[in-house]
Amino acid sequence: MPEMGFKSEWEFTNAVIELAKGHGWIPFHIPRRAYENAKIPAGFPDLMLRRRDEAGRSSLIFAELKTNDKETSIVREPQQEFLEDLAQHVPTFVFRYQDWDYVERILRDGPPDKTGHIIEPSPEVIRSDPWLPPQRSLFAIVYDLVEDIENLSTGKRAELRRMDPDAPDAAAFWRLLAYRELLGNPTLERKWALILHGIALMTGTADRRSAHDGSMPVGRALFFGGDARRTAAFYSETRLNRLLTARGPMLRVLLARLFRMLAAANQPFNWREMTFFILNDGYNEKQAEAARRGIARTYYQAERRNAPQSTD
Repeated sequence: MPEMGFKSEWEFTNAVIELAKGHGWIPFHIPRRAYENAKIPAGFPDLMLRRRDEAGRSSLIFAELKTNDKETSIVREPQQEFLEDLAQHVPTFVFRYQDWDYVERILRDGPPDKTGHIIEPSPEVIRSDPWLPPQRSLFAIVYDLVEDIENLSTGKRAELRRMDPDAPDAAAFWRLLAYRELLGNPTLERKWALILHGIALMTGTADRRSAHDGSMPVGRALFFGGDARRTAAFYSETRLNRLLTARGPMLRVLLARLFRMLAAANQPFNWREMTFFILNDGYNEKQAEAARRGIARTYYQAERRNAPQSTD
């Protein structure tokens, strides 16, 4: 199984496409089998993305997607030539499994510059968050914690569900953070306690249901609430507004309630997105506000897509 939890290049590609849609991009992807049928030149990038902001300004980027497998991780000569030619006019990227945090940052904030070179992440860009242990991305840590909690005994998982995140006392909590090198800062420990509490609440016991779905943005999960055909929001607009304006202790209370609601509805979501939100609250307001906007954006996009069609 490849690193970062993706079982195949197809799964990684779909995760990137869903993430891009959640941040307002319109993706154009050519399946591998279509290259020969459509006579598309060898080396053409896997993905083209277009987005228009609120002021009407448009962005266009190209990305080549790469796995960690030795055979498929190499940017081959025809691909390199295409990327170099495109980079003279538009931002071009190489997106890799292990750089998921970087992929999310680009799709959320947009490219750091316009043209001139093929953009690949640097270690400084990927690992700039002070709450991460060395050489670990936030996506990897979240994936590991989700898997850890899924593999706990029923009793240990129940400890995390009963635990008060503001005063964590469960042995399972301390053990998980110690093994993942996340101990040492009391403020961050309380944030991680809320995260582990939520993952435990949303992890199925009998059916081994996962709390994490990397292709399900938080806002969309709040609207659907376990039913993708829903035309009225599961998590009401009033509740959403209260959540997105809350800070500190009140936000933690509202999030704990939200986790219980989605657990009862059997609705997973992208825990990397939620973890980024929780860790930045009260620490980096710019990043926290970007997370809030992302939740609102995907909530209202789900509402628009599922709104009843007018018969007028």
